[in-house]
Amino acid sequence: MEGVDLSQFQFDYDQTWCVFFLNADGTVYGRYGTRAGRAAESTSHISIDSFKKALERALKAHRGYPRNKSELAAKRGEKPEHLLAEKIPGMQRHDCIHCHQVRETILRTKWQEKKLAADDLWCYPLPENIGLSIDVDDGLRVESVEKGSPAAAAGVEAGDVLATLNGQRLLSQADIQWVLHNAPTETKLTATLTRGGKTMTKTISLAGDWKKTDLMWRASSGPGLRYGLWTEPLAASEKKQRGLAEDEMAISVKNLFLPRAEPLAKAGLKVGDVIVAVDGKAAFNGETDFFTFVRLDHPPGDKVRLTILRGKERRELEVSMW
Repeated sequence: MEGVDLSQFQFDYDQTWCVFFLNADGTVYGRYGTRAGRAAESTSHISIDSFKKALERALKAHRGYPRNKSELAAKRGEKPEHLLAEKIPGMQRHDCIHCHQVRETILRTKWQEKKLAADDLWCYPLPENIGLSIDVDDGLRVESVEKGSPAAAAGVEAGDVLATLNGQRLLSQADIQWVLHNAPTETKLTATLTRGGKTMTKTISLAGDWKKTDLMWRASSGPGLRYGLWTEPLAASEKKQRGLAEDEMAISVKNLFLPRAEPLAKAGLKVGDVIVAVDGKAAFNGETDFFTFVRLDHPPGDKVRLTILRGKERRELEVSMW
């Protein structure tokens, strides 16, 4: 990412692979590339077929340019604070600046400056976050709609093909994510779609924590949130073995990477320990809830109290924020 114009190339920096469809003047027609999670989920939302369709849609948009320029304006985001990755405070020099290092450095710097907010954490929500499952080989055809979801309440149905969202032309699922990423938490999104050859408009009302999603697959969550602490959720069978309730937090410490995790090691945390509570609270739903609570509620210089299981023994550790 060294030397890349961050005002032009804004995308989900934790992705494995991303494509921009551009006019020679820099106008963005759309994006392609969606990642949903670890392992198999890393490629669950992309395919050669939907990439071909996105290419065809991009060519169609190009043939309509510049008449359609107004509906492409929002394809570029607001000007970022730093136009180059190497200018971001805290960016360490590397032979190669990876995409994820852009986001992890921004997150870490914001936390260190006591400016980190929930809106900084939840990025590029999947269509599933609003109740839409999209056909992976089409990229815009609705495969199913989750009952009771915002999309269902708006009247979107399986088989519908999305054309625009909030006035933006769509080429792929990545374009849906772009609109959702830039939308406020409480908003109404206008979707145009085709159903049985007819074009119709639906309004999707959004509020609450719809942007919230799993962060642990994201490479940026390492230095950004975990900072030297590598964990995995305890399996249900292991919870039962240790006498823990099914809904009780249980995160196993898999590694402590020094020197970043030095405050944790100094406090007495060891590989093999299981974290079962933070500040006396055990009702955290997995790693994402644990790390976001720690980062959002505990600024630099603060201390956090971890309850751990070491074998069958419970211990309390007071950790200086790391």
